[in-house]
Amino acid sequence: MSMHLEHVLIDLLNQSSNGSPGTLWIVDENLAPEQLQAVHPRADLCALTNRFEVGEALAARGLQCTVSDFVFDALPAQQFSRIVYRVSKERAIVHHCINESFRRLIPGGTLHLLGHKDDGIKTNGKNAEQVFRTTARLKKHGTAYSVTLLKPTTENPQWLDSKDYLQLRECSVGEWSFISKPGVFGWNKIDHGSELLAQEARKYLQATSDAGAVLDLGCGYGYLLLVTAELPFSRRVATDNNAAAVLAANANFQQKNLPVTVSLDDCGAHLQERFDVILCNPPFHQGFSTSSALAEKFLLQIRKLLNTNGVALVVVNQFIPIERVAAEYFSNITTLCHSDGFKVVALS
Repeated sequence: MSMHLEHVLIDLLNQSSNGSPGTLWIVDENLAPEQLQAVHPRADLCALTNRFEVGEALAARGLQCTVSDFVFDALPAQQFSRIVYRVSKERAIVHHCINESFRRLIPGGTLHLLGHKDDGIKTNGKNAEQVFRTTARLKKHGTAYSVTLLKPTTENPQWLDSKDYLQLRECSVGEWSFISKPGVFGWNKIDHGSELLAQEARKYLQATSDAGAVLDLGCGYGYLLLVTAELPFSRRVATDNNAAAVLAANANFQQKNLPVTVSLDDCGAHLQERFDVILCNPPFHQGFSTSSALAEKFLLQIRKLLNTNGVALVVVNQFIPIERVAAEYFSNITTLCHSDGFKVVALS
């Protein structure tokens, strides 16, 4: 997030509601936990996020925070005088949050959308006008923009198409079907990196009669454990920081009758066991930004969660220098393959 955008966001959030119903802050992955320190906790400010680590950081600051897949009905309060939202990357999420913001605002309440031009902020503002039936106020702040919309006293919204955001749905790629939804990374696709990782996992473990306990770290909708179901794992665990991903993964494992323990967590930080095999396709995007620090965070957690004689199989884009970064944590680093811009690396 740019300094201009961060300053506008913080200023909005630190303005008191002066006894009115209060302010709701919609938070997704575009604001890193370390950027939350400037927000002052107070009784009339609450937050809604779909990210576990963001929810933890906000709670540690003393803010009221609900962690869910942007389920507004889960909020402790149902109406607000102001809602602040740095727009998300995925259109279905943005449309869902704009629609729900209109429902949760009191008449005369304001929705504040924030973002950059490349984030589609102007388009999102125009789309929000359709719901609010009023002209949005656009303001430039350096490289950032804010869009303000006032909820009228007479309601006649034309709802934006959110693709039934909250609903899980059947997806298919070729002959393979699975359950997923918008909000999950690559929600209706098979990620090429994960596909390559699954192939290499089968090769690596094919001669093993007991592969032990396996962890899918950053599981998404559960692809890796679904397509390696034939491998002789004694226990399967999956975790992700995204509430939508955990919902989809649970649904897939239940449908396939595959026993997997699934948790919403920050890179497995709350897991209390170690694993013989860890499968990981770590993210290197945080919202609209690229972050190699995320891959390093995953490597550190893998080191903590891996058994002494265990192995981690990790897939990353070829331009990520994972071998160099991993050398700080692992003594054995083997690149198993390169394909279609990805590489799979074994760590032990």
